Amino acid sequence: MKSIIITGCTSGLGKAFHDKAVKNALLDTRCVFLGRNLERLEKSADHQYCEFNLLNEQQVDWDKLYSSKRPKSIILISNAGVIHPLGAISPDKNETFRNSVRVNLTAPSEITSSLVLWARSHQIDITILNISSGAASRAIAGWGAYCMSKAGFKMFLDVIALENDHVELVHFDPGVIDTNMQKSIRSSSAQDVPSVDRFRAFATEGKLKSPEEVVVEMFKLCGLPL
Repeated sequence: MKSIIITGCTSGLGKAFHDKAVKNALLDTRCVFLGRNLERLEKSADHQYCEFNLLNEQQVDWDKLYSSKRPKSIILISNAGVIHPLGAISPDKNETFRNSVRVNLTAPSEITSSLVLWARSHQIDITILNISSGAASRAIAGWGAYCMSKAGFKMFLDVIALENDHVELVHFDPGVIDTNMQKSIRSSSAQDVPSVDRFRAFATEGKLKSPEEVVVEMFKLCGLPL
């Protein structure tokens, strides 16, 4: 059996992945959906659900999660993320900045490292599919927390893959997707995000990808039937 774990499964790209996964017959594959407000989903008995808030100091009990059947391989899709705070870096945003780092960097790092350690002890191969962003490799004014945390997590994963022979790593930048995150960016001011007009143009010119389009690409990367 192959297991696919995805974080941030109740909105945007994560929810689109969930909805396609429960509609498709995924032979010998069981998904684990980690997220908060799981009542947003139409759950399937063929998959597992774990209420998980990345802001909290939670840990995943992998032995308990896989108590019924241990998988031969695991794909971890690190998808959850937040864009706020938007605007220039300043001390008055410290709390929101810390929350962003927790959700985008610290908590995903903890989940990943604990899974990699557990999988190594059980001789299970891991593939990490990191839903990355151009912000992980270039600075965008007004996106300080997001750029820093996405870049930090990308480097963390590069080190994890270098240190562990049973880990394969794929960084996947899906481009600009029509999600609530993009709506938040477009609703910001030019003072907070100087490049906001460019993101507004993506929407007005029809250049945004739908989450469903991107999920097709993710299914291909995961070797799942379309």
